[in-house]
Amino acid sequence: MKLPNLVWVGCAGLPNRTEEVYQKKPAKILIKAYLCTTMERREFIKVASAAACAAALLPSLGGLATGCTRPFAIDGGHEGDNGKWDFDEIIDRSGTWSIKHERATEGQIPMWIADMDFRTAPAVSSALKERLSRDALGYTMTPEEYYQSIIGWEKEMHDWKAEKEWVAYCPGVITSINQAYLTFTNPGDSIIVMPPVYNLFRMYAERLGCKVIDNPLLFDGERYRMDLNGLERLLSDTDAKMLVLCNPHNPAGIIWDSEALRRIASLCRQKGVIVISDEIHADLTLPGYQHTPFCSVSDDAAAIGMVFAGPTKSFNLAGVSMTAYCVIPNKALREPYLKQLKDAKLDEAPIASLVATIAAYTEGAPWLLSLREYLQGNVREVVDFFSKQSLGIKAVPPQASFLVWLDCRAMGLSQEALMKFFSAQAGLLLSNGAMYGQGGEGFVRMNIGCPRSIVKEALGRIL
Repeated sequence: MKLPNLVWVGCAGLPNRTEEVYQKKPAKILIKAYLCTTMERREFIKVASAAACAAALLPSLGGLATGCTRPFAIDGGHEGDNGKWDFDEIIDRSGTWSIKHERATEGQIPMWIADMDFRTAPAVSSALKERLSRDALGYTMTPEEYYQSIIGWEKEMHDWKAEKEWVAYCPGVITSINQAYLTFTNPGDSIIVMPPVYNLFRMYAERLGCKVIDNPLLFDGERYRMDLNGLERLLSDTDAKMLVLCNPHNPAGIIWDSEALRRIASLCRQKGVIVISDEIHADLTLPGYQHTPFCSVSDDAAAIGMVFAGPTKSFNLAGVSMTAYCVIPNKALREPYLKQLKDAKLDEAPIASLVATIAAYTEGAPWLLSLREYLQGNVREVVDFFSKQSLGIKAVPPQASFLVWLDCRAMGLSQEALMKFFSAQAGLLLSNGAMYGQGGEGFVRMNIGCPRSIVKEALGRIL
């Protein structure tokens, strides 16, 4: 979905007037002002919408007037409140306890774990700094604007109208999926995954005593697709309780189409199988693509689906890992799950999570869209490089995220030798494709969420 070039400005506190629309040509921004009645601050905070409350509680977000219901100002450029968004800037991450960089040996370029080497979205950083400057970090409730920011984001970015009662804070996506395992399965129960896929789905399911059943993706050398006929057979032949879906897919960056998602929903509902949809990479769809939330595709999906998402990947907040949310339309799933979180005392959002989420989803869209354009340029750099070389390596172009899946099978190396080639000979620390399960052998995952100069240097090392 292409977002319009709009800024919505609410003007709470002005005398009651009819709606006025101002359009200045040839400017690309249409300002639509809603003029509201004067109200007391307490009542305003109670009823104002997401951006308005965010601005009230987070002064750093005050760039929009109060009462803003659609805080997007999108014109495709790199200009922001803090000046140019320079994604070419080299960020020094030494001394920041960075897992990504600390695990690289001297001289290696770390391109493995999924965090980016850009500055965190300026709107988020500013909001966090402003909140900390108040020197008041006591027990904190989850405010109304938290829910409204998520609801507004899902509607504007993913064309999904979620109801407030469906939405809840939850700790990081994987922690929250683990709690779903604990809520709806017992040791010995079966959980279906679609490898090659994010390895922690399997790892934690097995740690909790569940049996993991593979329904491998089909790969024709160019693109992946789901084996839906194979899934139908598995559902008929096993007593699986749950299916875990990676949407968009990690490590291959696939955006699953609505038809495939509807088929999964139909098959799983017939067998009473819950579908967990990890949508942490949803906001990183590359230009020209559109993410579809699983629970939005059909009544079947809404009945058996649980969506987990958050701003950590898209706004470069991996270190603020207690920043996620779930959207669960079906009360019969939602209530026992939220009780599980509450019983484990995992339902209380830290201040940083609340501030970061509200800021990202009410102020971060322009920065994010510029980031996605930049990442698309990095993808082209990688795809073009391997298409012009005779190295036995082929890049699978992602449709989402900053991860590129490299098919190295034509090199004829064992997985151990392949990883040694990249780490010792090329000086690159990449993710081992074999860890993603069946179908991952002969592949590696490259993180290109970094300045283009680093991408080019890394590619040059492979020659």
